[in-house]
Amino acid sequence: MKILKITLALCLLAGLAAAEDRLPAKVVRVVGTSEIKVVPDRAVIAVGVAKQDPSASVAKHAEDAAARRILATLHGNGVDEKDIQTTFLSLQPQTSYVKKVRVSYFVAQQTLTITVRDLAKLDQLLEALIKAGGNQIDSIVYETSDLRKYRDQARDLAVKAALEKAAALARALGQDIGKAQSIEEVPESESIANTRLYGNADKDRVRTEAPSIAVGQKSISASVMVAFELN
Repeated sequence: MKILKITLALCLLAGLAAAEDRLPAKVVRVVGTSEIKVVPDRAVIAVGVAKQDPSASVAKHAEDAAARRILATLHGNGVDEKDIQTTFLSLQPQTSYVKKVRVSYFVAQQTLTITVRDLAKLDQLLEALIKAGGNQIDSIVYETSDLRKYRDQARDLAVKAALEKAAALARALGQDIGKAQSIEEVPESESIANTRLYGNADKDRVRTEAPSIAVGQKSISASVMVAFELN
């Protein structure tokens, strides 16, 4: 009987020790965030040209001619070859109705994506592209060439924000924080300045109605989740 009691006592102590090990760690877990505003120093524009004709070959030849004029305009404005890329090419049959009469034709399209590294020339370049035959400016996306540097800065600021927040929470409890137990970066979507302009073959009308272009600022943000010891 005595041996049985000792065995039960040992089992009870072992169970209590295991339960204590399973107790949640004394930590304060916080999310630190930061945001940096950066003035973009370059733009990526997508310029499209579309031509239509009952003949597929005529439509394609017209589109090719316009695309060659656009390329020549880009080169004439000092845009480097590595900053020009064809990103869309299409030749498709289309159908429409004119006074209830079915009309069939072909539409040839091409889109060029251009990186503009001198934003001071952006307005002038857009006007030149429209004159050269670009009848659709699909988008303008502003970028910064030193994105990694600003992302690193935003991440550092997010960690500092997490530290300050955790310390403030602990002080409110009359306690202190200790070493960090874990840290994890929280993925965040990036804010992108994006403008869309639509043109047509009437070049004078496009030039008159096109809005002034404002570069603005680009938001680069970061978030981290950190768990600190709670003393």
